Parts: sequence; structure tokens; C-alpha cells
Amino acid sequence: MKSRPYKKQYIYPPRPEHKIKPESLIKYDNDTYLGQPKLNGSNCTLYISSTDFTQRNRHKGTITNFKMNKQEILSLYTGNGEIVLVGEYMNKSKKDINGDVFNNKFVIFDILVFENNYLVGSTFEERYNLLKSLYKLKEYDSYLFQVTENVFLVKSFTDEFTKRYNDIVKVDMLEGWVLKRRNAKLERGTRQKNNVNSQLKVRKPTLNYQF
Repeated sequence: MKSRPYKKQYIYPPRPEHKIKPESLIKYDNDTYLGQPKLNGSNCTLYISSTDFTQRNRHKGTITNFKMNKQEILSLYTGNGEIVLVGEYMNKSKKDINGDVFNNKFVIFDILVFENNYLVGSTFEERYNLLKSLYKLKEYDSYLFQVTENVFLVKSFTDEFTKRYNDIVKVDMLEGWVLKRRNAKLERGTRQKNNVNSQLKVRKPTLNYQF
């Protein structure tokens, strides 16, 4: 996996910006993309060392009322240099597949730095497979693996994007579907617009936003 030495810095997280309509999903169901549920929380990046961590939102600020146990987050450290994880901090009192409020939890969907190596040039699929290898995962539900009590890893899917999207719209805490090109290489996160061209999103219609 490609990488370069990591110098402590803020990294703009990869995020989907381009929107497509649900009926277009079938065109992308061609083994080129991995699909992930899009969770309805706050985008959060964790910069974790052996003794401490910082959390940042996608605008370089911090998430207010961040209520996760420090030791639980430090347990994500791999023991060989800083690690940077990107995910969704669940803080909007949304309900999970069982109808229970899913709050004050962190759902990982990408890794940017591993053992002090900035994974520039690595593909999304390589980074997702790395995440799956780092932790002892438990099945939680149809969409999530459980890492610790309050930390999860979102599942990735390779097919049936339309069917999976239609299932997702029934779950309160899932706001849509994200497609990530499997072989897209990570660019340096020096600008918000970096890494947006390899991702697409489909949001479920709500009162707040429509296509």
C-alpha cells in the first residue's frame, strides 16, 4: 500500500459532493464502486496517538458536546505511530434499525494515516480492507460491524445498490447511500475539494432537502 511519512497537520476528509438520483444507481452497479450507507451524524476525524487524541469536523473546528470516553478511543490506537480515522459522530438522536436511539457513537468509514504513514496513493478498497484487518469485528446489524461498545465500522457492499438503497431509506439514522470508486487513489487532503471526484451520494428525500 502506498504511503508517505505523516507530518501532524489537519487533513480535509474525503467526502461525497456529487449527487445522483436513486434511479441512476443501476448504472453504477458494475463492480467499479463500493457502496456504503450514509449515516446522519456529524463528520468527524480522530487523530489518535498512544496517549491522547483530538477530534475535528470537516471545517477544521471541533465537534461541540463530543461525549465519548477517552480510553475507548485510545483503544483504537495500533501501537506504532499516530493513526487518523474518518467517520460519523452520531449526535442527532436518530434511531437504528431496531428503533433505538443511536447517540454518542463513532462509525468509521475510512483511514487516512496508519503507523505514522499518510496513505496517499492507496486505493479506497485497500484502506477499507486495512480497517477490517485492524480490529476484531463483531456483527452488529445489516449495516455495521461493532469494534468496541461505542465504535463501529460501516459495512461496504459490491452489488444490489438499488435494492440496498430502498432498504436504507426505512432506517432513521441512515440518510442515503455513498458510492466510492474502488480503485480511486487517496489525494492529499489539503483542500476541501480533494477526493470528491471519486465519490457519489444518493440522499433519501426528506422535508429538508429534495433533488
